[in-house]
Amino acid sequence: MASTNTSSVVPLHDLARRLRDLNREVYASMPWGYRLAQVLTVLAGDSLDAFGRVIYAEFVRAVVRGMPHTEAGKPAFDLVQDVERKGADALPPGYGRPFASRAYKVLLAKFGEPSLVTDAMAHVMEKAARGKLHIANGSSLYSAETYVLVAVGNAIRDQLRARGRRREVPLVRERDDDYTEMDVEDPAAFHELERAISPTEMQALMNDLREVHPRAPEWLRARLDGDSGREIADEWGTTPSWVSKWQRLYLPQVKKLVEHRLRGARTSYSYDRRTESREI
Repeated sequence: MASTNTSSVVPLHDLARRLRDLNREVYASMPWGYRLAQVLTVLAGDSLDAFGRVIYAEFVRAVVRGMPHTEAGKPAFDLVQDVERKGADALPPGYGRPFASRAYKVLLAKFGEPSLVTDAMAHVMEKAARGKLHIANGSSLYSAETYVLVAVGNAIRDQLRARGRRREVPLVRERDDDYTEMDVEDPAAFHELERAISPTEMQALMNDLREVHPRAPEWLRARLDGDSGREIADEWGTTPSWVSKWQRLYLPQVKKLVEHRLRGARTSYSYDRRTESREI
């Protein structure tokens, strides 16, 4: 009877740990701005869900061509009457979220300040609620999404001018291809975030996060390492559903602190750059 060499058998949990460590090593080689952008997109989750549904409700009303089916397989055109009666609430959760996430990343890559992006997205949502967002009837999905991207970008520029940063923000409006040609899957796309907050400043943020919850710094560090919710649950010795519940409770406060730290870092960077230009 052949013997089995059990010493060569690697337990499944060890294999999972080795795979996670390898993935972390690969993720750590990504540019800092790219890694930070992925975390910011997770933190913006609820607002992105709302933006996607509100904007796609406007697309449904305008009978935009090429819209995706719902997860249940229902065509967008079948939702027109429901949307006319109930607005965005007629759409299933998550509908429009892929566009919202891409729009957020495009604008984050371009402007480098998450609170500016989310405020501008909220402004465009408000315009939609007041019937002031004019989507051309029967337009293509590409054209409709580009129109919204440009509208949010222009709202950001208006905010920057209102801050008095006119020298940093030209008066010209954006061209469509300023947004549509940006590849948010390119790790080099988020170089604007590279200078938004350094890894050293991030450590100070980690200290702040302990006031939110003892595990908040662990959560942020894990996300910066590229860990998924399931991998965080394994690390914490709990379940993915428990981690989801924890995130619902504490991520709003984490988001507030991260955006505050980023806003301060961006202001300091802008001031330093203007000072350097005067000295030169």
